[in-house]
Amino acid sequence: MAATEYFPPLERKQRREIRKARIWASILERSDLCLSMERHRVHQPLRGSKARGLRSRGLFALLTQRERRGELRPAEHLAVNEAFLPVGENANVFEVDHHDERLYCGGFSPDGETFLVAGQSEEVHIYDTNTWKRVDAYPVRDIRWTVTDAHFTPDAKGVLYSSITSMVRMVMQGGKECAFDLAKTARSSSTGRSMTQRRRDFGVWSLGVNAAGTEFLAGTSNNTVVLHDMTTNTSVCHLAGHDDHVNAITFVDGPQSSNVFVSGSDDCLIKLWDRRMMSESNARPQGVFVGRHDRPIPSFCLMQHVGHTDGITHMSSRDDGFYFVSNAKDQSAKLWDLRKCVTDEAKVQHLPRQFQWDYRFEEYPGNYEGEVADAHPQDQSVMTYRGHAVKQTLIRAYFSPQHSTGQRYIYSGSADGEVVIYDVLSANVVDRLELMSQGVTRDVRWHPFKPMIVSPDFYGKLCVWQKEPLGHTVHDDDDDEE
Repeated sequence: MAATEYFPPLERKQRREIRKARIWASILERSDLCLSMERHRVHQPLRGSKARGLRSRGLFALLTQRERRGELRPAEHLAVNEAFLPVGENANVFEVDHHDERLYCGGFSPDGETFLVAGQSEEVHIYDTNTWKRVDAYPVRDIRWTVTDAHFTPDAKGVLYSSITSMVRMVMQGGKECAFDLAKTARSSSTGRSMTQRRRDFGVWSLGVNAAGTEFLAGTSNNTVVLHDMTTNTSVCHLAGHDDHVNAITFVDGPQSSNVFVSGSDDCLIKLWDRRMMSESNARPQGVFVGRHDRPIPSFCLMQHVGHTDGITHMSSRDDGFYFVSNAKDQSAKLWDLRKCVTDEAKVQHLPRQFQWDYRFEEYPGNYEGEVADAHPQDQSVMTYRGHAVKQTLIRAYFSPQHSTGQRYIYSGSADGEVVIYDVLSANVVDRLELMSQGVTRDVRWHPFKPMIVSPDFYGKLCVWQKEPLGHTVHDDDDDEE
């Protein structure tokens, strides 16, 4: 008889109480409950069922309904997509390119038509996602060790990238380049004249671009978050709210707005900021998601969210104004609700770090037999996800796309080379995508519309996970002509 998997008391409680959370109703409304009803109606089996012969009949019935009514209902659309998701038997892997250097980050353009990869190469490579041929390569300037982060601009006509320097650069189609010096700040003197000062050089670990493409955020190695205006090439403010490197940054108030964002640091804190209340003279966070912390929290913090017990490596928003996911060196990802907080700083327990270790080359001490990684007694997270390895580099985690999955999954890279996919509501591992030769998978991306996952790794491999052979991907039903 197989042993029952053990979950700490806190995580057992989270699995019970998530039924009361807004995200539970949101996901069930979009997919799970309705999807189960659709499966029953069309006799489509659950994933993993032995009755696979019924699947084609179920898909045929759904497509027949589409022809009769002219369209599929949202739950029916997800039921069709589920048959093609790159998990389980559908997880066929195709190595579409190989680089001589490590690949650190990747990303789809907003429309999913192109994909970028960047790392220790002196170029950002651009691929056509229909053919997976390289269609462009942008030069990388002033690289120090690696490109740490790279993003398409909202109009997909350029790429913004950073390295371990205080210079962030943007390169546009046609070769135009812009350089943004974050160490240079402009201040007004008492005489009314503008004075330019320069801070000491620092590295940039993460970037976030606003919806309009006019400003970006940078998490830095000098413990600050920089808000930079690209139209005037000036830094609006340097937010000094952390006591260690700021590894992660993300907007959390939806895809069309870019006012509220969170920052995550090696000080175990996740802080909430509002762009509308921000300037160089008023660089105050509106809230803090606090983990295990051995220094007092600044008195200006209005809210505390307790959870992670080691440094934050990455964060990603659900783009609904309520939830985001964080990844951390305590070997867990956590789901957070922006509204859950402790408003009285005096009530937060300031605990020392449980383990002293260097994640770049050491094993996590909590993995050893006899060592127990205790949860923070005031953990405010909604759910905890364990099963991936966070070491050697800043491993990333995201929500699966709304279009094809209803955001039912959270997926993460892993230091052992796997791509680990979790069910948001149960925290169970849905699947592990792994290669025979496993390099560190720092970043992984799910196509915004197609059932496709792309994983660049430290061996230089760029791999595509999907059911169909390359060139035969499933297209959006909305684009089909009747």
